Amino acid sequence: MIDPELLPLSGFSRAVFLERAKKLGRVLAQNDIPLAIIGYNPDLYYFTGSIQQGFVLITAEGRQAYLVRKDFERARIESPLEDIRPLRNFKGLKEGIVALLGRYPERLALSFDVVPVALYNRLRAVFTDVIFVDGAGLIRSLRMIKDKGEIDSIRKGIAIYDRVINNLPDLIHEGMTEAEAEATLILAMCRLGHQSRTRMRGWNQEAINGYVYTGRNAAVPSFLDAPLGGVGANPAVAMGGGAAVIQRDEPVIFDASPGVNGYVSDQTRTFVVGALPEKLKDAYHVTSDMIAAFEAGAAPGDACEDWFYKLERMADKAGLVENFMGYDQKRVPYVGHGIGLELNDWPVLGKKTAWRLEPGMVLALEPKMVFPESGAVGLENDYLVTDTGVERLSITDDTLIRL
Repeated sequence: MIDPELLPLSGFSRAVFLERAKKLGRVLAQNDIPLAIIGYNPDLYYFTGSIQQGFVLITAEGRQAYLVRKDFERARIESPLEDIRPLRNFKGLKEGIVALLGRYPERLALSFDVVPVALYNRLRAVFTDVIFVDGAGLIRSLRMIKDKGEIDSIRKGIAIYDRVINNLPDLIHEGMTEAEAEATLILAMCRLGHQSRTRMRGWNQEAINGYVYTGRNAAVPSFLDAPLGGVGANPAVAMGGGAAVIQRDEPVIFDASPGVNGYVSDQTRTFVVGALPEKLKDAYHVTSDMIAAFEAGAAPGDACEDWFYKLERMADKAGLVENFMGYDQKRVPYVGHGIGLELNDWPVLGKKTAWRLEPGMVLALEPKMVFPESGAVGLENDYLVTDTGVERLSITDDTLIRL
């Protein structure tokens, strides 16, 4: 038996999960989908408050059932849902769906972007005459708008980053390696309540809790769909900090995503031991101006892609467009992204995106300038879209940090 006192809980009430199921049910009904099968951990947590192995089933009427393979006992403690059942095999999944729906389904929704082919084939072998449709966009669109509990969790991660930044002089020093600095800062975040996990959605997209890049290493590109890559510890990791040491008068980037209760923040600050060269200092001020322009001008209804182009024009006016969000052909086509249970929640503030800002969205704006010969500078802050504009959630000062 598991002692319930041992387990931390999500803190979200049953009413929250019931409301989320109803919202998904409505969009399922609008798309003529009787039921969604959800087993991907962030989505599973969003609808149940647990990631114990199994599936949550949600019908077009908003009814839900959590079928758990492992660990059933723990799932019953963690999740406030009423209908939680053990799941032994895929036959049991079929029986559970028929019992919940009251009939055999003709269509079922799966998240095609994250469901492995092997799992999909097993489901098709059980549901031989069912049409499977992609429900990923429906779920991600629902998750894009945050409720108060989600926003409060993100605020807690933001506060952790602020406390670590304010303690930088006691944590970081000249001569420390990037890898050592990363470990030191991540440990500092964990001591303040950071959950020590950061999730990203997408094939082979990986993230760690915090990145430290110094000098030219920050400009080394990598596989990650981000403006900065870093050399990493070895080719098997190929991102983040490596063996380079923090040196005087070189820019150092600290990009981190402390998370609380499943929800991650995402912020970046630039610091230097000594003083930055004038070119980098000027570029940093341009990113600060971009932040100010977004805070002053962003409003509900704005096309997300428009903000990418507005900030790109600011970079062009400053003679830095070739360094904006990367360099040469390595530039990424976005300047901001949603945050939540994953580091790359919707929306994306980038080229050729169809989203518009809506109240309840929480996003990170991250203008960065990258110079292959000298490194990178930039900022990243988190924002809540309100009914009238954007509320800055980040509380750390934007000033270039000198150690």
